Amino acid sequence: MTGTARNEETPPAASADLEQRAAGSARQLEALARELDAFGSTLSHDLRAPLRSIEGFSRILLQPPYDAQIDATGRDYLQRIHGSSLRLTQMMEDLLEIVRLARYGAKAERVDLTALAHDVLARLRAAAPARRIEIEVQPDISVTGDPALLRLVLENLLGNACKFSAGKQVAHIFFGRATEEGVAALCVRDNGAGFEQKYAGKLFHAFQRLHSATEFEGTGVGLAKTQRAIHAHGGRIWGQGERGAGAAFYFTLPGPGAAAEG
Repeated sequence: MTGTARNEETPPAASADLEQRAAGSARQLEALARELDAFGSTLSHDLRAPLRSIEGFSRILLQPPYDAQIDATGRDYLQRIHGSSLRLTQMMEDLLEIVRLARYGAKAERVDLTALAHDVLARLRAAAPARRIEIEVQPDISVTGDPALLRLVLENLLGNACKFSAGKQVAHIFFGRATEEGVAALCVRDNGAGFEQKYAGKLFHAFQRLHSATEFEGTGVGLAKTQRAIHAHGGRIWGQGERGAGAAFYFTLPGPGAAAEG
């Protein structure tokens, strides 16, 4: 029986609609890129100058000969102003880093994450030689990704694991493969302060903190930057924790050759 062959080609009207949508998406991305550039420029130029003035002049007033002319209450106020200006400057730098990450295109190079994790942890240990830290790093974890962005990921996740386990007599830090929510992922885990799981959605928002600044220092931007670095690879990151019983952060790096190999 002879039949008429079906035309599998996309109809002209549908093709034109797809092209229009693609062009619209491209225009939106270009507009977003311009907004990010403008935002970054404002942070870099318009806000840095007054902040430098506040920090610089308050620091000068806290030094001789001016400090002797100010009573104890005045010095306390000046120290608070100076400290706040330093914190605000750091927050601005963190925002600029987020803007840069939002525009960053991830490279595709072979990265030995096992070696990278050992390097990051060696630096963290050197910064706190008196602490007892037990470390487990699984061998032969290699991925395809951007070396600079992946270093940022491990520096933030392992740095947090070290920081938030500071109250433990012996800190336990793990980096390696894990399966969570049925997904093969990489994991950084610690036995530190942890967090309440119901607040997990706030972890990756800039300047959101689940612990007070008096407990743990920082601006609350590290995980936001980490998430953007993972997103630049097309992956995702999520956290599991329990207050007082540690935290685990899982992340994936999808794409050709990007899954951890071992």
